[in-house]
Amino acid sequence: MQEKLPARLQKYSPDQKNVIGMSVLFLLAAYFTLHYISHTFYRGELLDRSSPGNWLYWLNAILMGAVVYFNKKIFNWSWSDLGLAKPANWWQPVLVGLGCFVSVLIYSAIIDPWVKEVWGDINISHLYVLKQNLPQLIFALIAVWITAAFLEELVFRAFFINSLEILFGPGKWSAYTAVVLSAVVFGGIHAYQGISGIITTTIIGIIFGFAYIINGRRIWPLILVHGLVDSIALISIYNMAG
Repeated sequence: MQEKLPARLQKYSPDQKNVIGMSVLFLLAAYFTLHYISHTFYRGELLDRSSPGNWLYWLNAILMGAVVYFNKKIFNWSWSDLGLAKPANWWQPVLVGLGCFVSVLIYSAIIDPWVKEVWGDINISHLYVLKQNLPQLIFALIAVWITAAFLEELVFRAFFINSLEILFGPGKWSAYTAVVLSAVVFGGIHAYQGISGIITTTIIGIIFGFAYIINGRRIWPLILVHGLVDSIALISIYNMAG
């Protein structure tokens, strides 16, 4: 029995590529719109479960997952095509995960201070409600592992990079271009954090994008590192003086 080609290597008709392209555009439009509304009008209430800002946050996550699942169903993609394949061995994801984590630490220690000096601190004022607030911290940690660690890696690494490669067609630079563009978009969705936030998340997006390629297009170590980095940040805010 002939092994099925990965989604990015299959042939797609112009109409099929249009569907993929429109899915990407819809996802971006919906994400940016809901993000803008929630962070502009409900910035201080995003973690308040009774606030429309929190509802928009979860609606955004549901729409992201729905777009990915829609494409999976109509094109008969497997979960492996979306970065969720079983690791080929135990050591590769460990090394890739360690490499990502160390790269983020190096960026934080060497480049991030310069970025903040030039462009100002990253705007995380919407998270200050976590200070000395354990129930909110627990809720935020659960939310960040679902929506940021898992869903953002599924969407902005696996789905986005593969979709862009399909749209670009086969070529030496398709994967690299897709990684960079997906990282730029990833940085753009963090515009509410200010210019420093955009720069930081774009660079992290590039690191994670190439790690995704190196790891055989599997997102497991990226989910873990993304969740750990965000968890450390949230716990640090929680430990600030109230």
